[in-house]
Amino acid sequence: MSDKSKTTINLPVDLKKELKKLAIDEDTSLSGLIIKMIEEGLVNRNKRDLIEED
Repeated sequence: MSDKSKTTINLPVDLKKELKKLAIDEDTSLSGLIIKMIEEGLVNRNKRDLIEED
């Protein structure tokens, strides 16, 4: 069994094109890029939340 779950999102066409270009530049898939960006966003959000608690 896979440890991944499939989901569908609707992106504006221009945003998808921009993300695809970035994925090519980074030699990764669109899915891989989006996962990386979400993970980085979560890390940054958690850091921000920790700072705001102080």
